[in-house]
Amino acid sequence: MIALFLISTIFAIISYRYDPKSPSIRWGVLVLVCAAFAGLSRATIETFLPTLDKFNMDFPLLDSLLYYLRIITGFISIYFFPYALLMWAITYSDKFTKRVIQICKYLLPIPIIFMLKTPVYYPDIIPDFHSMLYWAVPYINAACLVHIYAWYTESDPNKKKQRITTISISFPVMLSALILNYIVRAIDNHHQYWRYMIVFLVLAFFIFLWKALKKGAGSHNGIKLRYEREAHKKTREAINKGTALLNHAIKNQIYKINSSLQTINVDELNPSSQNSIEIINRSSKHLTEIIERMHSKTQEIEIIKSQNDLNKLVNESLEDLKLDLYKKNIKVKKLYSSEKNTVYCDRTQTYEVFINILKNSIEAVDDGGEIKVTISPKNSKNIMVIFSDNGMGIPSENLKYVTDPFFSTKKKGDLNYGLGLNHCFEVMFNTGGDLKVESSVKNILFHIEIDEEEKVLYGGGA
Repeated sequence: MIALFLISTIFAIISYRYDPKSPSIRWGVLVLVCAAFAGLSRATIETFLPTLDKFNMDFPLLDSLLYYLRIITGFISIYFFPYALLMWAITYSDKFTKRVIQICKYLLPIPIIFMLKTPVYYPDIIPDFHSMLYWAVPYINAACLVHIYAWYTESDPNKKKQRITTISISFPVMLSALILNYIVRAIDNHHQYWRYMIVFLVLAFFIFLWKALKKGAGSHNGIKLRYEREAHKKTREAINKGTALLNHAIKNQIYKINSSLQTINVDELNPSSQNSIEIINRSSKHLTEIIERMHSKTQEIEIIKSQNDLNKLVNESLEDLKLDLYKKNIKVKKLYSSEKNTVYCDRTQTYEVFINILKNSIEAVDDGGEIKVTISPKNSKNIMVIFSDNGMGIPSENLKYVTDPFFSTKKKGDLNYGLGLNHCFEVMFNTGGDLKVESSVKNILFHIEIDEEEKVLYGGGA
C-alpha cells in the first residue's frame, strides 16, 4: 500500500506541476490524492502501527495521531473519490458551461454529507458500501459516459487522440475501482479483491509517462504540450536577454560609425571614396533596421483584450494583402459559420498573427493557387479559424521546428529571421492557447481556436 501512496502522489505532482490553473487538472489531482490517501490509510494500519509494536515503541500520542490519520484518509479516499472522478470528467469534457460546472461542484458532494454517520469508525473505519451503491456507483458510471461522449463528439483530430489517450489511461483505474472497490465490497467485504487495483494503477502510470513524453499527438491532459510550452518560454527568455545585449552593443557601434561619417567632408573625396562612404552609410541604416525589427520581434508581448469580430479581422487582413494576392492570381475561399464571430482578444496582435500566416501562405502557393479561410464553432466553448493552402508544404523533418525562434526554410529575403511563426506562437501562448502547423505535400494548414468562455484567443493545428 505504500507503493499505491507513492505512485499516486508522484502522478498527482507531475499533473499539477505543468498546469496548476487548469480546472480539469486540479480535479484530476484530487482523484489522485484520494488514491494516495487510500494507500496511506492502509499503510498506517498495515505498516506504521505494526512497526511501532514490533520495536516496542509505545507512544500513546503517536498512536492516536496515526489512528486519526487512518480514519480521515480512509474516509476521504472512499467517499470523495467518486465525486472527484465525476467532476474531473465534467471539466475535462469541455461540454459544460461554467454555470453548470459550479452547480455540479456544490450539489454532487451532498451524498457525502449524509454518509458521515453511516461508517463504523471504531476500532477501525468500515465504510457503508451498500449505501454507496446508490450514488457512488452511478457517479463513476456517469464519469465514464462523459469521457466517452466527449471523445465521440470531438471534431478536432488532435484532441480526439488526446481523449483516447486519457481514456486508455483512466478507464482501467476507474473500472477497477468501480468493480473491486465499490460493487464487490458491497457484496463481499471479507475478501480483499480491491488490492488488485494497484496493478491497474501501476499500468496507468507507465502509460501516462510513455504518452506524456512520446513524440506526436495524444498527450494526456495536454501534459506533453505543457512540456513544449515550457521549453518555448525558456528559449524565448534567453533570446530576449541575448538580443537586448546584442541590440545595445551594435547600436553603440553604429552610432560611432555615423558620428565618424559626419566628420568627413564628402565633397573633398574622389568619386571612388564617395561611393564607399555611401555604401557604409546605406549599410549602417540597413543594420539599424535589422536590429530594430529583430528587437521588436523578441520583446515581451503585451496582451490587451477587447471585443472583436473575427470575420472582420480576417477580412481586413486579406484586404491589406490584396495586392500580393492579385500579383500571384491567388483565389481566396472564405467559409464563415455566421455573419459575426465575436470574441475577446487582442485586436492588434491577432491581426498580426493573421497577416503573418497569410503571408506564409502567399509565399508558399504557386501562381493561380488557392487559400481557404474557415471560421466555425468547434463546440460550446471554442471557435476555430483555419488557414489552409495548396502550396508546396513543409518537409516533415522541419515541421516540428517551424515555431522555433530563428528557424526558417526560406532562401530569399534579407530581413527574414525566422521569427514570424515564433511571434505568432508567443501571441497565442500569452493569450492562453497554442498554435500548431500541419503540412503534407502540396498542402499546409494553420488552425487557430478561440475560447469564447474564457474570452481568450488561442491556436492549434489540425
